[in-house]
Amino acid sequence: MDIPSTTTAGRTRTDPSTGEAIPRIRNLHPSHMSPEHFHTPSEGYGTMQTHGGMPERLSGSSLSERIGSFVGSYSRTSLMFMAENLAVPGTHPSIDDEEDKLSTSSMGGSISRHNSMDPSHHGNNNNYAHGRRSIVSSLSGDHPERTSLFMTSLDKIMTSQSMATVADDYRLANALSGDPYSHHNTILEPEHKSSFAQSIFNSINILLGVGILALPLGFKYAGWALGISVFAFCCLLTNYTAKILGRCLEADAESRTFGDLAGAAYGIQGRVFVTALFVTELITNSVAMVILLSDGLESLFPGYSILTLRVFSFLILTPMLFFPVRYLSYSSLLGIISAFSIIGVMLYDGFTKATTPGSLIEPADTTIWPADWMMLPVSFGLIMAGFASHAVFPTIYRDMENPKRFNAMVNCTYVATTAIYFGVAACGYLMFGSRTMQEITQNIVLVPEYNRALNRLAVWLIALQPIAKYGLNMNPVNLSWQIMVFRHPAIEHWCAQGTWREPLLAGLGKMAMSVFVVCLSILIPGFDNVMSLLGAFFSFMISGIFPLLCHLRLFGDTMSWSEKGIHYVLIFIASCMACSGTLWSFL
Repeated sequence: MDIPSTTTAGRTRTDPSTGEAIPRIRNLHPSHMSPEHFHTPSEGYGTMQTHGGMPERLSGSSLSERIGSFVGSYSRTSLMFMAENLAVPGTHPSIDDEEDKLSTSSMGGSISRHNSMDPSHHGNNNNYAHGRRSIVSSLSGDHPERTSLFMTSLDKIMTSQSMATVADDYRLANALSGDPYSHHNTILEPEHKSSFAQSIFNSINILLGVGILALPLGFKYAGWALGISVFAFCCLLTNYTAKILGRCLEADAESRTFGDLAGAAYGIQGRVFVTALFVTELITNSVAMVILLSDGLESLFPGYSILTLRVFSFLILTPMLFFPVRYLSYSSLLGIISAFSIIGVMLYDGFTKATTPGSLIEPADTTIWPADWMMLPVSFGLIMAGFASHAVFPTIYRDMENPKRFNAMVNCTYVATTAIYFGVAACGYLMFGSRTMQEITQNIVLVPEYNRALNRLAVWLIALQPIAKYGLNMNPVNLSWQIMVFRHPAIEHWCAQGTWREPLLAGLGKMAMSVFVVCLSILIPGFDNVMSLLGAFFSFMISGIFPLLCHLRLFGDTMSWSEKGIHYVLIFIASCMACSGTLWSFL
């Protein structure tokens, strides 16, 4: 399947300053265009303020400005990742000619209509833009005015060419409405792009998740020989598939998300599959967050039953669902802090304790080969769980100032994360050997010779991760059911009878989803089981198998037989590991 060229697709526009024609790329977000191609606000886009010929955001040199730039870059990437991966049926304002019908592939594509930027058309599209703004308001937590989530103007027919994302809805709403609300959501303004260093920071922070805690257990189940082999395979496989995603995104300027690539390769079936996989993975990851918080509470305050700890976790985590996402994305920076704290604490504890267990000076008993071969498949998921980030790489690619350096960014990211991952896995297994528990922090708090204050601080940092990321994980899930429920005519009619009904229903639904997640955490109480499932099924599928399949589908005609053979071998090995690991995670 050939990818259509989009570098000159769509209509051309005229630069008001030079009078030269500018090629219009369909669905290209204004932030992906060079500064000299920006248009005036009357045309629907923002302007780039400069300072001495440089973008204003780069002119600051103070430490606080640099830190703020890094934090803002991660916050924007985190929010855009969720917005871009939440697919909704696309809808378009009235289109007058067949050419525009064919050239419009999503909500954002309808911006290319020359008359959509005409202020005379704003009145006809006010209701449409009004409804679209409410979706992003729900995502970001902003509610400047009560707007409907019903989206009655959405098309009933969903095709691979009419799918849109929440981010598309927001862009079109801003372009059509011209209201002052648009300037409050600067995360989508064109001047915000991430530098090479910021992109590396964002990728590392996303890769370093809670899966790092179960890596020593993965090495315990696999032994040194197979543990290192599985670790190396997962690392090299996902590094290669990340670069494949970059190649696909470079070839197709319209694709901005993982779902876009799936839609380009497999049509609506591929896009729906990826969206369902994305939502299911978020629910499973939220279950892991509840279990992790419960285990952290048990380590800090022992003596409570599992049910009591789950209830406490519910009471702590559920309020996070009502915080604006832009604030939660800032707090999720705790992930990279806690990851570095864990490796630091392990090294300090290991070299300050002279005798086993828990010492790096006198390591515990370890094995070269698996002590129990039946547990080997569980290690596949535990080790692969740390490399589950490919769904966000397209967002990072599109957010880079220089996407040509994407491969170099991926390599730098993997050098840093692989060193941290292997350090935690190797140190944890060396320190505790056969006594390694499902979370390495559980081992650390049980050693009385360690610095208790330092170790409790590390456990607190780990316990704060679920609090920071639970709202981020569940927000797209909640928005997904809201999009479906509020479109029902009966629900729409009921909510229209009072302004309090819609937020009440939304709040009750969020709490119900949180109860559902907590119930799942009771049914699957083991952190190692959940992480094994996340790694074996979701990580292998999203970060390993599916990118290879998409690449074969899109570039198969131009690939050599040897390259195709490598792809098929990798797919076969990854599929075997995924199937066995998924099955064993339920045993």
